[in-house]
Parts: sequence; C-alpha cells; structure tokens
Amino acid sequence: MFKRKVELHQKEPFSGIDNARQYAKSAEKSNMRYRAFLKNLQSLGIEGRYLEIGAGPGVLTTEIACTHSAVEITAVELSQDMATVGIEYVSKNGLEDRIKFVVGNAEDEALINSLGKFNLVYCTYTLHHWNDPEKAIANLTHVIEDDGILYLYDLRRVWWLYWVPIRNGFFNSIRAAYIESELRLMLESLEIKHFEIRKEFPFMHSIFIRK
Repeated sequence: MFKRKVELHQKEPFSGIDNARQYAKSAEKSNMRYRAFLKNLQSLGIEGRYLEIGAGPGVLTTEIACTHSAVEITAVELSQDMATVGIEYVSKNGLEDRIKFVVGNAEDEALINSLGKFNLVYCTYTLHHWNDPEKAIANLTHVIEDDGILYLYDLRRVWWLYWVPIRNGFFNSIRAAYIESELRLMLESLEIKHFEIRKEFPFMHSIFIRK
C-alpha cells in the first residue's frame, strides 16, 4: 500500500493564460510551503548564477531575486503560458534585468547544456513529476560549477497519508513522491558520491548534491 503511485493528472498542464494567472495569485498566498527551502537557501550563502527548474509563474523566483541581490536567475518552465505569466510578473517587480525565462524541462540535455554553468541549481516540488528523474538529475549536475550545489526540494512520501480519505492533487503528489531509500538508490545509480538528504517538517525532503 505504501508503494509509490503516480496519478495521470500529476502532469498538471496548467494550460491557458487565465489559469496560469490564477495559479500565480494562489502561489503568492502559499509561501509557507517554501519556508524550509528559503531558510536553507539563505544559509548556503551562494551568489552568482542560479538556475531554477519548474519556475511556474515566477513568484518564488522573484522572492529569491529580491532577497538575494547578488544573483541572476535563469528560470526554466515547461508551460509556455506559465512562462508568459512569469515574464509579466518579473517585469511588474522590475527584475527583468536579473531574471530570464526559458521554456523547456530538465530532461532536455541539449537545452540544459546550452544555458551554461551555475553556482546554484534548484527546483521545488518538481522531482516527483519527472518521467526520468535520473536523466534530469544527471543533466542538472553537469551544469553546476565545480564548487556549486544542486538543491532539490520536494515532498516526502509518508505512510500515514495513505489512510487519509482525501484524493486531491496535493495528497496525490505526496503519494507520487520518493522516500529516502529510493532517493539514495537513485543518486548512487548515477555514481553521485557527495550528497545529503535532509528530512524537513512535516513531509518534505531537502537533497543537496555537490560535485
């Protein structure tokens, strides 16, 4: 019963500009789910070039740029509509000189390599959506600088949620997430030796990968 289960609707297309704008408004009100991520990001103290994967409408991207004045961010987003809304949001906040949107995904090796090298590569609530997570992680590890970090922040599958009689998108995402042993096997299969997996309250993971 505790086995990882991916629902078909996990892909979350968010098609249409209106839906993307509505999602942006919702994201502005849900920054608490990034609390541990932002705290860890602050403690890393990394400056320079950031690469964000799954940037959505740019709400988190903008917050990071506002609180880390010495960074430039390339924001990769799968949905063209989300990227369009993200560009609008970034422009509204006067950050278009420091945030650049690119349409694509982490599993596209040619695209990721074309973006250059980064001091920090990160993604939030994205790992459990990837069709080929090993490919995505390999691509992203390749573009971090020698002293850089790949930071994956995602949900953690917990057994007790299988007994909660709720089948909305959030709980389905938790059922699609990974547990620590699965993450370790995944990283070891990629011959990644320098990594840390940290449990975050209440059911998240922080995964730090270094070259």
